[in-house]
Amino acid sequence: MTKKEEFANIFTRRMRSNMTPYVLKYLPKEDLKVFEEVRQAIIALPDVDLGNDEKGRQIILSCHILARAVAKVFSLEYSDGYFSHDRSYQHSWVLTKNRNIIDVYPVGIVGGPFLVDATSCYNSLGPYLYRDQDILSAKEKKRFNAAIDIISVELERLRAV
Repeated sequence: MTKKEEFANIFTRRMRSNMTPYVLKYLPKEDLKVFEEVRQAIIALPDVDLGNDEKGRQIILSCHILARAVAKVFSLEYSDGYFSHDRSYQHSWVLTKNRNIIDVYPVGIVGGPFLVDATSCYNSLGPYLYRDQDILSAKEKKRFNAAIDIISVELERLRAV
């Protein structure tokens, strides 16, 4: 058994599945490793009070905040843009060092985060569904800073466990 097959076996056991997804053939081991670390931290993340914005409204955790916090804690890159084939939803996600996508807060889906193959010759939906574009204003980005710091501290604590 190769190292990649061995890791795939460990990974699928952790996901509580006997089926090995075909896409594992295309995903680098280091991407699977960082994904598992990110996944474990997010699964353990409790509801956190992020305070209020300048208008006194409660700040609610968003994909934009979580993607930036995960990128900061795990030394990854985040990306803003649109999710959906017709660019319907503003969204943010994280990129692995090999440019695959970790969707830390999937749009309209329970059960994230998940890892999306976005670079191989495999017929991936990643580039089709995730479109990079600068969608947030400087004011919006600044407004997220305190919330990003709060989530980052919590993720650091969970990562150390």
